[in-house]
Amino acid sequence: MKILKIISVFTVIGLFASCAEEYNLDDNFTVQELPGYVAFNAPGLSATVDDLAVTEDDGTASLRIECPTGTLSDITVGYEISGNAVEGVDYNISGASGNSGSIVIAANPEDVVNFSYADLTIDILTDDEVDGEKTLTITLVSATNDEGTLAVGRGGTDFLKSTSVIIADVN
Repeated sequence: MKILKIISVFTVIGLFASCAEEYNLDDNFTVQELPGYVAFNAPGLSATVDDLAVTEDDGTASLRIECPTGTLSDITVGYEISGNAVEGVDYNISGASGNSGSIVIAANPEDVVNFSYADLTIDILTDDEVDGEKTLTITLVSATNDEGTLAVGRGGTDFLKSTSVIIADVN
């Protein structure tokens, strides 16, 4: 009796399966290749980057800039610097001068599927003055590689396009 019930269940499942239309993914979805972009790294699916808090005696701070789509050639990322922190007094960034700079995200031809990234290292300087908290804001403004121009910010939006480093005095 138990075997008859099992056979009956499979027969009914087989009938329903044979009556269904064949499913074609292309009938229900449009697949588009996402354009490459660069942005600051944020945890999970976050659309913002928390300010990075440091003190003058921390030595360095690091901000990760990524290209989640991978890249076949090196990406040169341009950025602008703003805030009340003073270059040469409160911080130094290799590759920066005045209110702008650039960094290169190196291509990894062996692994173009995974994120490509570069860490922007900021040397935090001690000025031996109690002059209050200083802010250094980095805003990504351009990105190019051998294939052309890439969008800046997550998906070409303002998300993850800018972040700040807050430098506190040493007490």
